[in-house]
Amino acid sequence: MSLTSIIRQECLVCKKIAVESSRIKIGKTTIIRLACGHLLHFANLSSDDESYESIISSDGFKPRQYQIDAIKFAENCNVRCIIADEQGLGKTIQALSLLRLHPEKLLPCVIVAPTTVKLQWMREIHRWCGNGREFLTQVIQSGKEKAAPGFKIYIVTYDLLKKEDMFTLVEGQIKTIIIDECQRVKNHLSDRAKAVQRVGKITPHIVAMSGTPIKNHAGEYFTVLNLVSPTQFPHHQRYIDHYCDAYSNGWGQKIGGLKNPEMFHEDTKDIIIRRTKADVLKDLPPLERKFYHVELDRNLNKAYAAALDELDELLYSDGNEFERSNATIAIMSKLRHITGISKVAECIEYVTEFLLSCDRKIVVFAHHIDVAQLLESQLNTWCKDGGLEPTCMMHSGLDGNARFALIEKFKSSNSRIMIASTLAAGEGINLQFCSDAIILERQWNPANEEQAEGRFHRFGQENNVSITYMIASGTIDEYFTELVEIKRSIVASTLDNKTIEWNQNSLMKDLAQMLLTKDRKRWKM
Repeated sequence: MSLTSIIRQECLVCKKIAVESSRIKIGKTTIIRLACGHLLHFANLSSDDESYESIISSDGFKPRQYQIDAIKFAENCNVRCIIADEQGLGKTIQALSLLRLHPEKLLPCVIVAPTTVKLQWMREIHRWCGNGREFLTQVIQSGKEKAAPGFKIYIVTYDLLKKEDMFTLVEGQIKTIIIDECQRVKNHLSDRAKAVQRVGKITPHIVAMSGTPIKNHAGEYFTVLNLVSPTQFPHHQRYIDHYCDAYSNGWGQKIGGLKNPEMFHEDTKDIIIRRTKADVLKDLPPLERKFYHVELDRNLNKAYAAALDELDELLYSDGNEFERSNATIAIMSKLRHITGISKVAECIEYVTEFLLSCDRKIVVFAHHIDVAQLLESQLNTWCKDGGLEPTCMMHSGLDGNARFALIEKFKSSNSRIMIASTLAAGEGINLQFCSDAIILERQWNPANEEQAEGRFHRFGQENNVSITYMIASGTIDEYFTELVEIKRSIVASTLDNKTIEWNQNSLMKDLAQMLLTKDRKRWKM
């Protein structure tokens, strides 16, 4: 593959790179004036009110009005847009409704999705588009398969899309590409991004979707913006210089948030639609975060204090800054692991009391494998003694089919506990039938925790959602929580027109300093 696959459109008249200077809409036509002085124009799609009313799922649901609004938005930009709605608002429904309304314009279609949600997409296609030949779907399972002629929808993973001859047999036929969890192509130089760009470059219609398109810095938006609107965003460096701020993380300059959020949102209002639950689901039950403080297990005091001494010695030693940074993160990860093991006993007590006090289900999110296994073993013993079904265990080793089956089992069986990897459960699963969860081990990136929370707080939830963060007092847990709760809003602020005040690198640096200065005497051996 080439060094970069940035998409650049040519002016049809002078053949220069098409750089947009302005755009207007006249009726169903969008007219773009280019920097070279020539014009581009394209006709937008539209539907009548009866067509929107005709969209009904196989189980009798209709899109909500805000979802219809997103469908109209996509039609009004010729289905080249970014749907950045908050998790749980039904981006899949909106994308599939477009295919259902305009099969002659938008099919065949390629859906690029994470491995874990292939089955979920297949199910939703059947639910919203039906099982007829008009929406015949091929799920490409391995690199040995190719897209076969005759199908209308192809579901493929990001990694399988890297196979350059995947769509040789249907070359020139693909009309739409839907990019699910589009933050996965944040690096425009990655092979994954180049694979998506290779297909997107020759595809008339593109829908990129993600509730959290930006996780680390505003520069990550460029790949998707370039895919959707190459005339607005033809140059990476120009985008960085014009829209992005920079910050010092102590080791050098990094791309930060948006330099001028108001300008960015104004410039992208025709291609990005973003709504939050607070905006459109006024009747959605609230989500409540609770912080449940426990003491560190005395048996682990020495191990914790020893790791803290390692950190003390490291931060005040001479040496390579890069190596010191990596070593610092490793020691802080060790401290987090110790607190995770420490909290297992308290978590088990909390969960068993919960199960005895009500008839609801509960999910416990863990990070380390041994912590999850310890929870599973002890909770299963308690369940067996109490005549309950064993816990369900979701880990990163399960493929998409297995995860889907596990969620269905947890939903329909008498099992009332699921233990899940926070990262494995962060996308592609629906847990709105459950309203209680415990975050046992914190994530360095709070966006990953918000993704896990979003699995519960979504359309179909009927109860107040309660997320309990279990915190080991006076440890890395408490200090990290203090920092995160002050600066949690990085992703939402970038997308929702607020000022960015947080980045992960500075968070880690602040955390290391807090560990060595706040209540340090407690852990002196």
